[in-house]
Amino acid sequence: IYDPAGYMGVTIMQPDRQPYAGQRTPEEALAAYATYTSYFGRVTVNEAEGFLTHHLEGSLNTGGAGSDYKRFYTFSGNRLTLQPPASANGNKSELTWEKLPDLPASELTETHKQLFGFYRIESVTRQVVNGESLPANQYETAFIMYAPSGHMAVHLMRAGREPNAGTRQTPEEALAAIQTYGSYFGPFSVHEDEGYLVHQQIGNLTPRRPYADAQRFFELTDTHLTLRPPAGTNAEGRRVQSTLRWARISN
Repeated sequence: IYDPAGYMGVTIMQPDRQPYAGQRTPEEALAAYATYTSYFGRVTVNEAEGFLTHHLEGSLNTGGAGSDYKRFYTFSGNRLTLQPPASANGNKSELTWEKLPDLPASELTETHKQLFGFYRIESVTRQVVNGESLPANQYETAFIMYAPSGHMAVHLMRAGREPNAGTRQTPEEALAAIQTYGSYFGPFSVHEDEGYLVHQQIGNLTPRRPYADAQRFFELTDTHLTLRPPAGTNAEGRRVQSTLRWARISN
């Protein structure tokens, strides 16, 4: 997903991923990590030389944040082809993407029109329903994006992630990477009268069959988006509500 304000995010999921058999093992984490790509940040375009650069703010790859990924590009009709620089042995790869059409005007609510764009995480809070505040783990950085095609994606990265020790990721390193990063994507729908969105997950870093829809109650202003999943029950049996507050970063 690209935004005219200069932000981007990518998610790529390979087919036939196997769900975890039970408690996630390092080997299962490595298989999930190897079949999913997710990163996000800024994008700049060099039209004269025909390439764009993804400036990574966050990435599933623990060594990816802060990197610049150069991609040569061509357009053909409604298709975009991206080509990374050739590898050391001269091999080249291409990814061709098909642009999805915007939602019909007849399907757009006022919330759709105000929602489209990119947001960066501002805070995460937790509290017992009608009660005390609880500690909440914060994200180092995160983006959530809503596209005019009716699709969304979210990228969530924790602080303090360690890069791999070697050139190949170990199962234990893959497990640590997955435990500190979240990502899913798919179509979304707006239930304006009831005050909630539904994120229809067609892909997720965590392999599942099937993926569950994610309901999010929302508040939306010109500058911020607040999302609340349905309240859950914690280990003490108390009902706990989480709240994610996002600041708009695109127009």
